[in-house]
Amino acid sequence: MVVGIAALPSVCGAQADDPKKPEVLAKRFVDAVNSKSVESRKAILHPKSLACINAQTQLFYDWIFSRQFQYAIRPNYKSSAAAIARDEVPDLEGEADYPLVPTHQLQIDFDTGPFSGTTVVLLMVYDARRWSEVLPCPRPATIARMKAAQEEAAKEEQRLESLAANVTEPLRAELIELMKKGRRVDAIRRYAVVSGEDLATARRVVELLMPRQ
Repeated sequence: MVVGIAALPSVCGAQADDPKKPEVLAKRFVDAVNSKSVESRKAILHPKSLACINAQTQLFYDWIFSRQFQYAIRPNYKSSAAAIARDEVPDLEGEADYPLVPTHQLQIDFDTGPFSGTTVVLLMVYDARRWSEVLPCPRPATIARMKAAQEEAAKEEQRLESLAANVTEPLRAELIELMKKGRRVDAIRRYAVVSGEDLATARRVVELLMPRQ
């Protein structure tokens, strides 16, 4: 997803952000997320955070951006910002380092369904006449663990696909029919009993059996 390093829009000749109004970053974040544009998303980062994005760390930022791009943030979102002291900055527990100390915290609340909502918190700083987000720089050990987890997940997905491909008749037809009738739980339990797999595995196998639209 993340390819190369995008430059921040120049503030030269443009109106500077009001240092007393950090909430201006909320609209930029919402617009970037709704656009699903990696370049737009990177454009709200402070240059020192942006400089952390490279071929080695790309996986870390892919993970952050892809999770955020799942949202469709409606105009009725709410945002609030507050200054934070140095000792209030979240501890990254040795997984990453801040390229500069954030001075403010921005909270964005929005609806994700009729009865549910999501809160996103950004760390930020006012520098060079602009409010920018401060994302941490992951350490090499963190990237190594993420890559190992990704490889393990890929192996597990291959195993699940193999299990689904080897479900034979008449069990296959029985499971698909149960799913079509809305009896998803029954289908999962039936496969778990026959195969001896746990319910989590059974759920994924049954899902893979359904024809893809």
